[in-house]
Amino acid sequence: MKVPGVETAKITKDLAFPITEFQRRLKKVCEEMASRGLDLLVVSTPENIYYLSGYHTAGYYCSQFLLVPIKGNPVHITRGTEETNAKALSWIDQTTSYMDHELPVELLAAQITKVGCAESVIGIEKISWFFTIADFENLQKLIPKARYADASMAVESARVVKSDLELNYIRQAAKIAAAGMVAGIEAIREGTNENEVAAEINRIVTSMGSEYPGLPNFVASGVRSSQAHATWAGRKIERGDPVLLEISGCLRRYSAAIMRAAVVKPAHPNLVKMEDVSRRALENMMNAIRPGRPLEEVWNVWSQTVIDGGFEGRFKRTGYSIGINFPPDWGEGYILSFKRGEKRLLQPNMTFHIPSMVKVFGFADAGTSETVRVTESGCEILTDHKRQLYIC
Repeated sequence: MKVPGVETAKITKDLAFPITEFQRRLKKVCEEMASRGLDLLVVSTPENIYYLSGYHTAGYYCSQFLLVPIKGNPVHITRGTEETNAKALSWIDQTTSYMDHELPVELLAAQITKVGCAESVIGIEKISWFFTIADFENLQKLIPKARYADASMAVESARVVKSDLELNYIRQAAKIAAAGMVAGIEAIREGTNENEVAAEINRIVTSMGSEYPGLPNFVASGVRSSQAHATWAGRKIERGDPVLLEISGCLRRYSAAIMRAAVVKPAHPNLVKMEDVSRRALENMMNAIRPGRPLEEVWNVWSQTVIDGGFEGRFKRTGYSIGINFPPDWGEGYILSFKRGEKRLLQPNMTFHIPSMVKVFGFADAGTSETVRVTESGCEILTDHKRQLYIC
């Protein structure tokens, strides 16, 4: 809408990557669609929409879709308020939007018909959190002659191996995360509290360019450190307290993360042992990473090290793919993780955050982690901060 007397500026697209990079991704996803016999892919996962288009918003809690036909141009479907972001942030020019009194799935059905796919094979991301059972049932009623197929992981199969351009952002995010770790450790002292430590971490990572993270940075002290994913809660840090820090940096929605354990002296001998086992397990695991190796084999190296150290190492996953993120997660663990039974093979330029945790509930958790890249022959550590138990 033009306002009399007001001159509007021409919008310059804010793209994180060259258009050729997005076109490469789209081509790869279309090849995957062809292998599955899909005529149209309905993308509803925010990370997948971002990967293919560059479009992103914190308002992804409302329905949004990217229609990807096997032939032809993709189309954005957004909430009316968000269409400005599609126009400013996406290389894809075709957009349409619904108003808040309208049903998004009705516009989705209309657009599917418009692109000529009402009687075609339509791929739906069935594992997406953002396309509900009700949405799917309504779409089937609105377009009854289509054949529907599960297209889960069609985009993720391309996302899991990073391009050099993506790696550049992950490396920068890793530097931010490491700087946040330095700030957090330096802020730990007897008499301060978890909130003050978290505030200093957040100040540093934000000042270095980090965007809002997919998860909060984790700051937990004393017995609270033995609670999974404990965030800062104002607890006063006392003499002898363990402190567990897990921090991410996020740049252009690409994340890297790092974890370290600290203690306000004196350090309990059991905590010293736990951190030592955690660190050795991580280092053994990183040394076991190489292309062509099943992830389960590498996880077994970690597991056996922890068990040999006298702790529980049989159940949890240890390490997950990391890259594009929106809350509620900074990882891509649903795509690929180091865990029991994972037979898929490591490939060069996969990236992982590997948190090696030794846990004793009611006492403390001791953890060490790095963000790494799989190389042609092994493993490159992207985060850079000395691995040790920090005595504060």
